Amino acid sequence: MPALLPSELPVRCEVRQHWIVLFTPPHKWWLVAFAVALVVAVVDPNPFGWILAIVVAVVAFFRWRTWRAERVILTGKRVIRLQGIPETTTTETSLRIDRVSGARIVETVPGKLLGYGTIELEAPGEHPGVRKLRRISEPNEFYLEIRSVIFGEPRPAGTDDFGDPDGPARSGYDTTPLPRLPARREYPRRDRFGRRQDWT
Repeated sequence: MPALLPSELPVRCEVRQHWIVLFTPPHKWWLVAFAVALVVAVVDPNPFGWILAIVVAVVAFFRWRTWRAERVILTGKRVIRLQGIPETTTTETSLRIDRVSGARIVETVPGKLLGYGTIELEAPGEHPGVRKLRRISEPNEFYLEIRSVIFGEPRPAGTDDFGDPDGPARSGYDTTPLPRLPARREYPRRDRFGRRQDWT
């Protein structure tokens, strides 16, 4: 969990990528290397068969560990994405909610059956890793939460964002009436020569 400011609490939603991403094909060079190692292991299974099995197990473990450590966190202020392995290298990317103008959810047939989808956020500028959240689990819940944060939702009268009746209101719909503006002073019209014209 990243260090969050008090104004960002409580966390509105927290999801991760679906487990289906563990079965996405790796980079083509990894596939080539695996194919070569597999051929070598078939030709001479001892000791290359054991070496190949150990390498595959280590790569699978690190891929699973990376998937477990990834988080997409939605607060009242930001969308945060954490990637990497906590013990080695991590990356944190965030996008301010007030920069987001809209959201789009994309669900395919396999996604609806297995429970994953893609959320696309509309925001100016480049925000790699946050603008397009691919194959996240529970996409409908995340989509509804981010819509409620972007467009605001009514809160009980006389309470702040945390339900405290004594706290100041910081967001959402404010029902306080606007101050009355002073009446506009009427000036008589004048013609093009500057002579005063009486109102009719």
